[in-house]
Amino acid sequence: MKIFTVEELNTSLKDIVVQQFNYPITVKGEISNVRMPQSGHQYFKLTDNDGFNKHSIDCVIWKGRLEKRAKDYDSQEVLVTGSVTMYKATANCQIQISDITEYGEGALRKVMEETRLKLEKEGLFDNKKDFPLYPSNIGVITSADSHALQDVLSKLKTRYPLAGITIYPSLVQGVNAAKNIMLQLQRCNSERDIDVIMLIRGGGSLEDLMVFNNEDLAREIYKSRIPIVTGIGHQPDVTIADYVADAAMETPTAAAVFITPDKYELLEKFMAFDEKIKNISLIKLNLYKDNLLTIKHRMNKYHPINIIDNLKIKQKELYKQILSHIKLIYNEKFSTVNLSLKRFHQSKNILKNKYTEGIRSMIEATRNLDKRSKEFYKDKLNEHKASHKELLAISPASVLKKGYSIIRDSSGIILKKKSQIYDNQILSAEFKDGFVDIQKVTSKK
Repeated sequence: MKIFTVEELNTSLKDIVVQQFNYPITVKGEISNVRMPQSGHQYFKLTDNDGFNKHSIDCVIWKGRLEKRAKDYDSQEVLVTGSVTMYKATANCQIQISDITEYGEGALRKVMEETRLKLEKEGLFDNKKDFPLYPSNIGVITSADSHALQDVLSKLKTRYPLAGITIYPSLVQGVNAAKNIMLQLQRCNSERDIDVIMLIRGGGSLEDLMVFNNEDLAREIYKSRIPIVTGIGHQPDVTIADYVADAAMETPTAAAVFITPDKYELLEKFMAFDEKIKNISLIKLNLYKDNLLTIKHRMNKYHPINIIDNLKIKQKELYKQILSHIKLIYNEKFSTVNLSLKRFHQSKNILKNKYTEGIRSMIEATRNLDKRSKEFYKDKLNEHKASHKELLAISPASVLKKGYSIIRDSSGIILKKKSQIYDNQILSAEFKDGFVDIQKVTSKK
């Protein structure tokens, strides 16, 4: 049995390693423990984890060998290319790095960020379109057999069953997915009845969602005449499609809620609106009633019969005034006579000769008074008879006696023009001997 020294063993191990890895290799792992001493060399560990154990290997970038800095990739998954060597003194292996490239999500996120900055600079994230408050037809672009589609359909049916839904099945993952989605977007925009588009997909890894970071797809979304809402992945997921779309929601279900009103909220709004209309209608109805009463009062006030009645009342009042005036004059003259008689009795001897003259004067005055009173009354009476005769001549009753008739509508309003009569109208005709109801059937122009 051969006994090795440590040096011999380490030398043998180094020879095996050098012989086994006598060419550059590429290793995948995560960079950690980066050290950059004053020498200019870069030291770090490349690690991975199989779920049970954490594995690591030392790496070095010699000064001037590579412009990239390991520190820039700290805690990221990368692909390193280099040669495997072993330090004989300690039998420790290390990789002498010649290149570092991003791998996995890090690389994908870098591509995504470059695309985002490019499109943002071009203005593709601006000029968002407005969504209809009450969409009539909703176009849904997604996988036909996805859980996300079933969740969205259920939510739309619950919230707003009035909207029509058209499903545009498409791939949402893989090399052909972007082109497939673009074709369905073009199809939606060619149909006139679609007024909002939902672009949705369930959750997944960044690699699964990379189709929605496609630049050509982003430009197709921007060209859409129809507003687009995205619901891609879960809450933390943000894609280029979300930036370009007119609205971006955290999940497909949230997108369905965003574009539809809730039927119960709508019902409450309609009920409130109906109550408002009823109140306004009641106020206007009361106003119309008040105006109608005012018009009716004015019509009654100026009706010929009411005018005649008012004149009769005024005539009676004037007659009373005349009688009162006559009585006043008579009393004044009677008082004068009584005073004269009193003075006559007091001065009987002095006024004896004037007695006859006083009597005569009294009689003459009485006669004149009576004559004047009768003439005044006669004149006033003649004036009122003339007025009364004129009023009677123009009154509806006199017109009816001449063979004319008065036509009224169902509400009693006198019709003066043919234009006030319409077909099948119920009318009332007044003659000198009574009323007759008639029905207007047709009118000749």
